[in-house]
Amino acid sequence: MSLLKTIASAVIISLVFCSFTIANAVEDQFEINLTVTGSSDVTAPSTPTGLSATAVSTSQIDLSWTASTDNVAVTGYRIYRDSVFITTSAGTTYSDTGLSSNTTYSYAVSATDAASNESSQSSSASATTFSESASSGGGGSGQSVAPYAYDIVIVPALDSAVISWKTNQPALSTLSWGVTSNLEMGSMTETLYGTEHSATISGLSPATVYLFSIYMVSGYGRAGVSPINSFQTLSLAEYLPNPTNFVAVPKDSSIALNWNNPIDPRFDEVRLVRGEGFYPSDPNDGEVLYEGSAEDFEDENVVIGERYYYALFAKDGAGTYSSGVLASARIPVKGETPQPEEGVFDGLPKAPGVHPEIEKLAFLDFDFIQEGKRITSFTGGGVAIDGGKNLTVSLDYSKVPEVLKSVVITLVHPADSSKTFSFLLRVNPEKTAYSATIGPLGDSGKYGLRIAIVDYKNRGLKEIVGDLFASAGVLYTGDSWRNALVLFITEHFINILLLLILLALLIKAFLLTADKKKRQEPEGKKNLDSSKVLESSEVDV
Repeated sequence: MSLLKTIASAVIISLVFCSFTIANAVEDQFEINLTVTGSSDVTAPSTPTGLSATAVSTSQIDLSWTASTDNVAVTGYRIYRDSVFITTSAGTTYSDTGLSSNTTYSYAVSATDAASNESSQSSSASATTFSESASSGGGGSGQSVAPYAYDIVIVPALDSAVISWKTNQPALSTLSWGVTSNLEMGSMTETLYGTEHSATISGLSPATVYLFSIYMVSGYGRAGVSPINSFQTLSLAEYLPNPTNFVAVPKDSSIALNWNNPIDPRFDEVRLVRGEGFYPSDPNDGEVLYEGSAEDFEDENVVIGERYYYALFAKDGAGTYSSGVLASARIPVKGETPQPEEGVFDGLPKAPGVHPEIEKLAFLDFDFIQEGKRITSFTGGGVAIDGGKNLTVSLDYSKVPEVLKSVVITLVHPADSSKTFSFLLRVNPEKTAYSATIGPLGDSGKYGLRIAIVDYKNRGLKEIVGDLFASAGVLYTGDSWRNALVLFITEHFINILLLLILLALLIKAFLLTADKKKRQEPEGKKNLDSSKVLESSEVDV
């Protein structure tokens, strides 16, 4: 009987320290599996050693010590001030703040593990905070030396920057920054004295130069300030530009395709792809018709009356393709009444057949980027750009749902509405945005801008309409320079008029000055002749 009790007790004890699982019941029989996990941790960590306490101001003392060891792992340290527990620390340093000036404090540290085992306390260490009189000046080691910053390291990002630095003595630092020497954008101040410092500035703009300075105050109250430094945030990605002016022109028995290759040192060649029944969505979607550096191709393998869809991609030396430009054409059947060319997605149903997240997209959800910076000069449903530079259009990846879709932007020429230019927005390699880069537009003016987002799953189309205002400071091609000149004069009429008035005043002043000099010359000559006559008379006498 006693043996049974002993066995029962052992089973109960085992259940306390063991886990068990119950298998499925089969014919009222159960199988109980017991897995022994071992005994609990009862070993405390070793006692921390090398505790030091250093006063760095009138209200702060810094502590540091050597790490303890444990049979499993040390999870933290308990800190005692004047024999009273005040806090825990995960590391081997701690800054005790909010202290009274000119006061001596004594500290000890113990180590703990995951089983709540605590070591004995370390040997004590004490320090005396600075006196108020010391912080206001006076002699003594370190009191007369102003703090200064060195080893300044800047790590910029797109919209932020991490700045780290060291000081020659414990100090509180204030970092101020801005785009001018007034450092007008903001500042941040530390709460702990130290010799190693770091600050993160956020809310910055890409591809922008910022200035900053560091103001430091030591524990003795001495102040120092660093010279103004600068850094530039990273630029937004701009990818290989697409070819421009891509058109498909139907002929009697073929379709002629023409384009302009991008002017970019990265450009290697183009790939022309033809899709079956719809536009190719990437360089590998469809039949490859041409690869090379030419700027035209004639598609002769066509059937009259059937529409063909083309996409053209630029490729760089590394094999990376641009987002792609689109064109389509159809050779009309003999005797058929000519029909106007349809838009890229004119045959698809309109919203609200699209996904709700696509439906709520608006013009301002798209980023327009030049020289690595977002353009912020929006006017109503339009954006002003520099027509002489590459333009990247981007849509944040998180703003559209994970459904099969195409995003196409079509530009309408400011002087000829029959000239359109469509290009794809494709997911970038980082999967952060749908983007496309196009080269300089070549002509200035107000381009009509149409954004089409097709949702294949819901068979719906979302359209967004806006304007693109290209500046007049671009190279003009063909006959468009006349229209551009008229547009430039119209847009800048007041400035041109003021310039002409100023030029007229300058010319008038020049003419008056010249006339005055001309009138003064005969008078001077007359006086010179009189002088010669007088000299001659004196000689005769």
